[in-house]
Amino acid sequence: MEQPSEQIEAFQRAIEALESTGITYAITGSWVVSAYGILRATHDLDVVIAIRGEEAAKIVAAFPYPRYYADEVAITEAIAARSFFNVIDGDSTLKIDFWPLKDDDYSREQFRRRKIVMMGEWRVWALAPEDIILAKLLWIKMSESERQWRDVQSVWSLKKDELDLPYLRLWASRLSVADLLSKVTSA
Repeated sequence: MEQPSEQIEAFQRAIEALESTGITYAITGSWVVSAYGILRATHDLDVVIAIRGEEAAKIVAAFPYPRYYADEVAITEAIAARSFFNVIDGDSTLKIDFWPLKDDDYSREQFRRRKIVMMGEWRVWALAPEDIILAKLLWIKMSESERQWRDVQSVWSLKKDELDLPYLRLWASRLSVADLLSKVTSA
């Protein structure tokens, strides 16, 4: 199963635009689950970015109107609040959710561990599979989402022999999701 070509093209344009800003990033969410695990259709692209408030204009310039909708005031406010903001691709169904890098030990560590992955023919920066699992476990802790469970199980089943298990267990304990991780590893 492949992502629809319209989505892939929108994804490629979005990555090119983001890389043109020079802002350090890492793809997360369903697109990366598809790279590490089993393909899951999505209309969202989730991106963690190391950004400062004064760089909001770079995002707006890289994603110009009328193709994209990017509100500079909303972006600046979201960066200051360390909250997410989005950019909408009006020519496709792609919504890009940008998550400013949080200022805590785990967020800095997961961003430091980002790696280049292949998504189709594209090389992109993405969070490591261990950090995708941990991020999904944090979402499960908040919402008990069946879709998040499937994502975790997908990445685990296809990458378990390559994962840094001491790292995964350490951060699962620190993030209070060790019980959820044990459900995944014992299945």
